[in-house]
Amino acid sequence: MGANLKVVHAGDRLNKPTTSWPGSLAGIALFLLSGLMLVLSKMPIEWGLQRITWFYGASFLVLVILPPAFYAAGWVKGFPAWSYPYLAHGLQWSFYMMQVATPGLRIFNYTFGSNDLWGWRAWIPFLIATGIALLITRSFSPLLKLITDDSQDWTRYTFGMFGFVPLLVLIFFDEMDRLYSLNFMVILAIVMPVTALVYLRSRTTRRRALTLFAGIFISATVFTAAPIFYWLKNGWVSVPGSILMGLSFLLVSFSPGLIAWLQKKANIREDMPKEV
Repeated sequence: MGANLKVVHAGDRLNKPTTSWPGSLAGIALFLLSGLMLVLSKMPIEWGLQRITWFYGASFLVLVILPPAFYAAGWVKGFPAWSYPYLAHGLQWSFYMMQVATPGLRIFNYTFGSNDLWGWRAWIPFLIATGIALLITRSFSPLLKLITDDSQDWTRYTFGMFGFVPLLVLIFFDEMDRLYSLNFMVILAIVMPVTALVYLRSRTTRRRALTLFAGIFISATVFTAAPIFYWLKNGWVSVPGSILMGLSFLLVSFSPGLIAWLQKKANIREDMPKEV
């Protein structure tokens, strides 16, 4: 028993290969573009920077196409660590866009009406990416392994849920003063890609977990506390409810770590010799 316990404990400290620089750059691209879009979306109109509107629109369009494309690339490569946020963000974005109306938007000779929700059409990019990945690999094995293989580093799943942050920030800061929000957007535009880069280049599970905790904690604090202080003067916010949402996101994000810890404890008990 003692030898087994020592091997397991030592394995936790072993260095793991870092993500390559090309993979790391792919992993932070989502957060770099998201941060840029968030900053541009909060530029005060009074600054007279209307010329950057086209750039904001371009970054928005890229964020519609980028996650499905990188999700498909991740599928083909067996879902490396950098691809997890793209899968999470793509699913989240598709669910969100189902309830969004974009009146006047024209795509392939179709113009959206004022009450015309995206509905099922929000899933077209994600479904196309899935079809392309299947045509290339001709197998569901990468997806099944992603879901069922609990031997992988649990921090990958937490890193995947870090991909929820950009859209959550967009939602929580909706209809708030641009100049007030801009400072927080700049903070998040730095925190998100730095967290992703340090995570992907870290060698140990402990360092990866600490990096993610710092990044997710800062992000959750920003998109929870900043709206509270802004809306509190009007009494339009539930402080306990907002704090609970932030804590819930933190808890859900690290639930894979809790599950891995419980499984480890259960395995240790199973390995212990039974008394005769």
